[in-house]
Amino acid sequence: MTRAAAALLALALACSGDEPAGEGAAAPPAPKAAVVIEPPQLRVGDVAIVEVAVATPPGYAVRPLVPPDSASLGPLWLLDAEALPVEKQGQRWTHRTRLRVRAREVGAGTWPALALELVGPEGLRTRLETAPRPFEVVSILPSFPDRLAPFPLRRPERGAPGPSPLVAAAGGAVAALAAVAAVALVRRSRRRSAKGAALAADAAARASSAPWQEALAELAAAAAEADTDWRGSADRCAGALRRYAARRWSFAIECRTSEELAALAPPFALALRWPAALAWLRELDALRFRPLPAPDAAARVRRIAEDARRWVADTIPPEVAR
Repeated sequence: MTRAAAALLALALACSGDEPAGEGAAAPPAPKAAVVIEPPQLRVGDVAIVEVAVATPPGYAVRPLVPPDSASLGPLWLLDAEALPVEKQGQRWTHRTRLRVRAREVGAGTWPALALELVGPEGLRTRLETAPRPFEVVSILPSFPDRLAPFPLRRPERGAPGPSPLVAAAGGAVAALAAVAAVALVRRSRRRSAKGAALAADAAARASSAPWQEALAELAAAAAEADTDWRGSADRCAGALRRYAARRWSFAIECRTSEELAALAPPFALALRWPAALAWLRELDALRFRPLPAPDAAARVRRIAEDARRWVADTIPPEVAR
């Protein structure tokens, strides 16, 4: 799949060039950018590769790509992003960024246009924008028409290839250096920030986007729609709980199954409250993914949403609650 994506990217960049063909050495290409999703049609649960490639003349650098936010990806979850080494071939340099996504629900979507910034050999900055790329997520049910029970958790096979310890150590070192650089940059920018009214406005903006406010509103909406669309309400309730845990305690669980969550150790500040949230997430998954709906599904979802709302309210920091 990776080789296919690389070949498609090379073809897209080659076909997008508008330089005249000359005799002898090829002229340096004008900067071009392309996005390829492989495969373009995903099944629910599949992990796909999205590659962003920029072809430039020699000596150009591409600023780190800012991945799109989750709200703009529709039925996809963004798992991770990785900048690949620059491929230098004659008068064409290719800068590639590989992103992994997981299909989470059925539906059509469009990979949004991405803004890219290039830095030329003399420091001249150029902006490029990729074209939107449509994709589709389809159901796996047609492939298993006779199956009624949910699929079990699949564990890796024995002897399955995994990352080298040296590669993992090198990646950890790079991540640590990047974190140190990011902290230094943040501290420098804070020292340069304005005082007084600017700080007050910033504090007000942070308070208006507090994670508990978003979670309380989402859970209230989920409880209100449980009687008319209990399955959508269950999706909304589970998503709100996962996002709240991720934002409030930096507990990255948005893309994990309830079976995977049961094997994780929560952060220390969440440890005492986590069993209740985990029980709700497991019950919501059992309701959402069973072949036939439970007769009391709407009432159970409404009860979970209301209990979860009280749970979130109890986790608001005391200094904010006052």
